[in-house]
Amino acid sequence: MVIGILYKDKITPLESELKKIQIVSSLRIHLLEAIEAEKNAVLAITDEASKTYADEARSASNKVENSRRDLAAIIQQTGTSKEQETVAEFNSCWIEFRKLDEEILELATQNSNLKAQKLSSTQFSREVTAFEKSLRTLIRQDMRGNKPGFITVHSFEAITAILELFALHKEHIEELDDKEMDRIENKMKDHLDTAKKALHELRNIPELRGSAELVNAEAAYKRIVEINAEVVRLSRLNTNIKSSELSLGKKRLISAKCQEILGVLQDTIESHRFKATR
Repeated sequence: MVIGILYKDKITPLESELKKIQIVSSLRIHLLEAIEAEKNAVLAITDEASKTYADEARSASNKVENSRRDLAAIIQQTGTSKEQETVAEFNSCWIEFRKLDEEILELATQNSNLKAQKLSSTQFSREVTAFEKSLRTLIRQDMRGNKPGFITVHSFEAITAILELFALHKEHIEELDDKEMDRIENKMKDHLDTAKKALHELRNIPELRGSAELVNAEAAYKRIVEINAEVVRLSRLNTNIKSSELSLGKKRLISAKCQEILGVLQDTIESHRFKATR
């Protein structure tokens, strides 16, 4: 439609101004749609939802780009120097917007922190429960004679260490600073080492040789080590926290700047339209 107007033998000033206003209005609407969809992608709690919103954000951004090109074409031919300067300013802002937008959407759709939390609260939690159940069975057996011994002591050591490890997951998943995560991971290693040592001591107790409960506890411990490593790996990626930080920080500022520029451009065109109708 823009091309049709531009290549007419004659184009009135009023037609030109009306077309500019139409394009800028469309541009502003699609920009708001892109901003809203990006925020929804960041806030989504499932992979499916975040991907859907990310697709919507990219679609809206493509519409902004199409409108931007149409506007640049008509401004280049019929725009004032002020309009051309403002369009150039928006173009610079838009380049920064799209680059940041894609970075945020890529992070948001990975959902590493949410996946770490889910893994911790499901698979890891089940293994901790199995580990504790097996060792508490050994404790009950050891206390039948009302004379608890090393079986009870080492079992409690192992249980306590794994529960303290579990408690560190939330702190690690919510942490953004690498050095702080290093500190938490060192504490995790200490707890795993304590549990491993306690299991080793239990294995050396003659009356526990061939114990099915001890075998089960050791198997659960092995799975705990493996799942804990995956929780830490996902947590380290920090994609949800990073996307939220960018969305609420740099992206909010650049979005406001782009919107402000379009507002100035629309006001400038509106003032020219009134002149064109005189």
